[in-house]
Amino acid sequence: MKINKLVSILVLAGMAAAPSAVFAQAQKAKSPKQEAAATKAAKQDYSFLNGKTGAVTFINLSEENFKAIINKRLGSKIEKFIYNDSLTGNLSMLKSGRVDFVLTPNISADYITQRNMDFKSVIFPIDNNLVMMLRNSDVKLRDSFDSAIGKLKASGKLNELYKKWITELPAGQEPAMPKVEKTSYPETIYVGVSGDLPPLDYVAADGKPAGYNIALLAEISKTIGKNIEIISVDSQARLTALQSKKIDVFFWTVRPNSKLQENFNKKMAGAGQVTQKYIITKPYCVVKAAVLLKK
Repeated sequence: MKINKLVSILVLAGMAAAPSAVFAQAQKAKSPKQEAAATKAAKQDYSFLNGKTGAVTFINLSEENFKAIINKRLGSKIEKFIYNDSLTGNLSMLKSGRVDFVLTPNISADYITQRNMDFKSVIFPIDNNLVMMLRNSDVKLRDSFDSAIGKLKASGKLNELYKKWITELPAGQEPAMPKVEKTSYPETIYVGVSGDLPPLDYVAADGKPAGYNIALLAEISKTIGKNIEIISVDSQARLTALQSKKIDVFFWTVRPNSKLQENFNKKMAGAGQVTQKYIITKPYCVVKAAVLLKK
């Protein structure tokens, strides 16, 4: 099977194309629920995207390749994709009519449509996992994050955070800045935040990161006993910042794993791809992909 065919199962509209090696750590196989969702998506009619131009935050694929993947996935005939450095840039292009739609996770689409009556959204019924990405040399740190995520899930704290910062966040209220407490431990973990997935990954008008992911990091910091410092970083600079050790962790989106992905990982590993330099945590949240449109 050609590489492009294998890639096509991994990327859904609005979801960044995560480095291939990290998908092997997500779910090992599709559940019956995931299979049903994929079948449902395949049957839906996305012809309203035909001939249209879409905007998406910069990802690690050429615009033409990304277009081919999305069209194959949705059975659509999207004319063109334009990459932007930020969600703000995408929305500006949509408002001005320079693009016809914007790709983004459903949580962000809901957040935006609740605050801007000029937009509407269409949700794609396929799940994607939110994870955190690290250098592959930081296995112990990844394991400590995994342990913390597991404890927060078991205690119900993860669900509590989701309700407070996402489902029960009033439409007229912006996410606040949760306090990330300093500990007595000397080690500090630097986490990159882009602000391109509100209210998950969010940067307030004053430039301070806020929202669900920051609240999650505050809890993880208390659980693992390490200081966490938040660093603002552009979406397209995240991998470079991680490689250069400007940051140690950033948030990422991956599709649930499949057997085809395992085969793809082997091919990419044999080719010595740079994507072998990264590892991911366990999923801490599930989102779907969506398109934002003008009403």
